[in-house]
Amino acid sequence: MRRRRPRSAAPSWAVLPTALALALTGCAETPGLPPMPTPTGLPVPTAVPLPAGSTALAPPTAHLVARPLAGPVGGEVRLSGDGYPAHGRVVFTFRGERVGDTTADAVGRFDGVPVRVPDAFRDAEPGDRIALGATSGPSHAEVLFVLTR
Repeated sequence: MRRRRPRSAAPSWAVLPTALALALTGCAETPGLPPMPTPTGLPVPTAVPLPAGSTALAPPTAHLVARPLAGPVGGEVRLSGDGYPAHGRVVFTFRGERVGDTTADAVGRFDGVPVRVPDAFRDAEPGDRIALGATSGPSHAEVLFVLTR
């Protein structure tokens, strides 16, 4: 007489969609890779590791939004953000080149601060992506800016 093998609870074809769903929702991050920007220009928040037994609160996650997300050299970009130190000086950079600064308000926000795309990118090709950053103390966020003609 032949014995029947017990069936698993989930069919094998169900494993792939589950793994894909986990990867798309961020539950399966690859260590060491920077967070990808979301369509709104905001970086995906990542956990801040704390020492074991620490009672310190993790610093708030900084966010940066650029409007527009593409433009020519010399063009104006307006920056808004939150999650920065209250009343902290926020420095803006294009690929590390300082292009401006502002002071965050009492809750760590700033809104519509104008900066210009530096002339240093005049020789860059249309479509080149440049990291646009905002830093204040330990708080930092970036968005990608696309150069146009």
